[in-house]
Amino acid sequence: MIEDMSQDARREAQKQWNARACGELDGDKNELDYFLRVEEDRLQQQPWTSDYFRYGRFGGKDVLEIGIGQGTDLVQFGKAGARCHGVDITDNHHLLTQRNFTLRGMSVDLRRADATRLPFDDESMDCVYSFGVLHHIPEIERVLCEVHRVLRPGGALMLAVYHKWSAFWWLSKILRQGILRGHLITLGLEGLKATIEDGADGRATKPFVRLYTRGEIRKLLEWPGFVIDDVSIHQLYADHVLPAFMVRMLKNKPLPLGGVLGWYVTAIAHKTDS
Repeated sequence: MIEDMSQDARREAQKQWNARACGELDGDKNELDYFLRVEEDRLQQQPWTSDYFRYGRFGGKDVLEIGIGQGTDLVQFGKAGARCHGVDITDNHHLLTQRNFTLRGMSVDLRRADATRLPFDDESMDCVYSFGVLHHIPEIERVLCEVHRVLRPGGALMLAVYHKWSAFWWLSKILRQGILRGHLITLGLEGLKATIEDGADGRATKPFVRLYTRGEIRKLLEWPGFVIDDVSIHQLYADHVLPAFMVRMLKNKPLPLGGVLGWYVTAIAHKTDS
């Protein structure tokens, strides 16, 4: 049963992001201007990420990203002089990330591989990073064990996953869409979760999605033996909790309590030196 769910999750992920890449915008994807606009849009949506993850501190280091999207975040490490590596199971993401790096005159090592079996040697990475990806993998425990294996002693794991107790999930998805619009009945809970992703309808396209609490993330990281530096909550916007007319008035600005009701659980941990 678990194996069937895992294979289904991979097929649905490929269907979802081969049809439309994560963070995709309209425009000519053969031009650098397109990727610069994607980068600007990403930083506008998640302006807190630069200060939190501090991409620039990995210059001269080997950084692996699990789930590369269009390479937007991995490029931030590359700008700082990191040696960039990436894994993804989606052909579209590989194509766009490679093009993003090539158009910038930067090099990247991309592998079409499953995160439960990372194609890298033991203790070969200084940092493993994953933003908005691990909640799509049913066997997250296996992934974290693989991350621990490939990290050098003292190496960092940095991740972000969806927050189970977020205002967005309970107000926008469960209350508004699930109960008031009846989608909990027509789609079921797993189908409703799938609609979190842009373009997924919860029926024909139904990516696997799991939401996590801070406590669950702590337990997941402690099991392989990571030392936890931080687990925190981020990103609460007006459209997560308010009706559309108020969102327009506020221009969808960040709201207070993002550290409690925000959409992402983030974590920074490291492998022990011993």
